[in-house]
Amino acid sequence: MPRGARFIFENAFYHVFNRGINKNEIFLSEEDYAFFLKKLKKLLSKYDHSLYAYCLMPNHFHISIQTRKVPISKIMASLTTSYSMYLNKKYNHVGPVFQNRYKSVLIENDSYFLYLSKYIYLNPVKAGLVSDPLSYSYSSIREAIGQEPLYFLDKDIVRLIGETKGSQKEYERFILDGLSEDFSGTERLFEQEEAVVGSSGFATRSRQKYTRRKKR
Repeated sequence: MPRGARFIFENAFYHVFNRGINKNEIFLSEEDYAFFLKKLKKLLSKYDHSLYAYCLMPNHFHISIQTRKVPISKIMASLTTSYSMYLNKKYNHVGPVFQNRYKSVLIENDSYFLYLSKYIYLNPVKAGLVSDPLSYSYSSIREAIGQEPLYFLDKDIVRLIGETKGSQKEYERFILDGLSEDFSGTERLFEQEEAVVGSSGFATRSRQKYTRRKKR
């Protein structure tokens, strides 16, 4: 069966997710995390997009990016193909590394983006890996709240946080307040290959464009 068209817009926010096939671990050592992050950083120079949040978990990853001219599919194909080749060679593995295509959530605006970033950063806590999200080594949370200089994240993250939350300190509190939240509804987004988070009008426009592309 042919795969469906992606929700593709210029200057669009996406929350991207993928996990290992059969939920297998995809990061088995610190070197593996480092390779993935090195590739993630390199793509920021190769393609025209911005990174606003990431979290690498043992068997999956979450990334929040904003595209411009280069489509999300091209960026993700480059990232996951490169990592799959690395992992298979290193561990003498044959076959797919990731479970199907990546999942993507098209996000309407800053407030929805920040809500999903909270979910991203609390993943290690919800999974029982750490008790404090700021102590997790493989996420961009410390860059986002100003504890570390920006390296992976686009400088515009400070503006996005300021316009919605007022300050990076307020954003930190916003994330930590989520420790008591139930994210089961958010997790269901990643059961779909495509999803839209935003107003009903935004969702309708996105799906209309999706339908037109499928008919081509």
